[in-house]
Amino acid sequence: MSSLISDDGTRLAVRERGNAAGPTVVCVHGFPDSSALWDGVVRELAADFRVVTFDLRGAGQSDRPKATRAYRLERLAEDLKAVGVKEDVHIIAHDWGSVAVWHALANGLRAASFTSISGPDLGRAREWMRSHRLHRQSLKSSYLLFFQIPYAAEVVSRIGLLRLAVDLIDPSHRGHPVSHEDVKHGLKLYRANLFAGHRAAGALATPVQVIAPTRDRFVGVEMQTIADGQVHTVAEGHWVPLTNPRFVADRARAFIGGIMSCAT
Repeated sequence: MSSLISDDGTRLAVRERGNAAGPTVVCVHGFPDSSALWDGVVRELAADFRVVTFDLRGAGQSDRPKATRAYRLERLAEDLKAVGVKEDVHIIAHDWGSVAVWHALANGLRAASFTSISGPDLGRAREWMRSHRLHRQSLKSSYLLFFQIPYAAEVVSRIGLLRLAVDLIDPSHRGHPVSHEDVKHGLKLYRANLFAGHRAAGALATPVQVIAPTRDRFVGVEMQTIADGQVHTVAEGHWVPLTNPRFVADRARAFIGGIMSCAT
């Protein structure tokens, strides 16, 4: 594990594995995880790709800024630049990692490809929710309001009930370690961004595919469906990188291979 410094001085813990001569893939995790989320996917990709994983600010071994504003999507976009995302780099992202990548790509960042898992563009998601007010996704997303209450989720996390609730709602995370400190600081992602008024991303220059788990109890398939990219469903829960890393790796490998073959 090494470290890099983002533009605001936040230290990010970074790990590089796999084939140093292969194309670069950067994996971006979400809440309430660390980069350990990707260990299974990395094992599947390591023979062919140079795989870079890193702990988001507030998670794992990276710095944990105290200010909520330090977790805005604009800051996470700068973190992506710090870890080396550029035009020849492929991205696989999950949950808030995907949300951050959508924002970054819509605001000038370039990448070779983007595989998004259970993390929609925040602006599009808001528009979709407004036009589907009575949809079951509204119930799935009700926890977002609870996360806005100061200290409430932190207390629930401290006594272990948040982990219990997550495991009951979507068992795909069961058995994967969760740090209370990661939860405490990761909640700032919700508080800094959910009501920040982000606009929906337009068509991206970067090719996009979506992996949408049909058993995801937090983000429905419908809210992830996009007109300008491929959507692949899989009968898994929200944390498909944990439960079926081979599927994630195979879809990413096929997508990246198709893009590279078109470029030659």
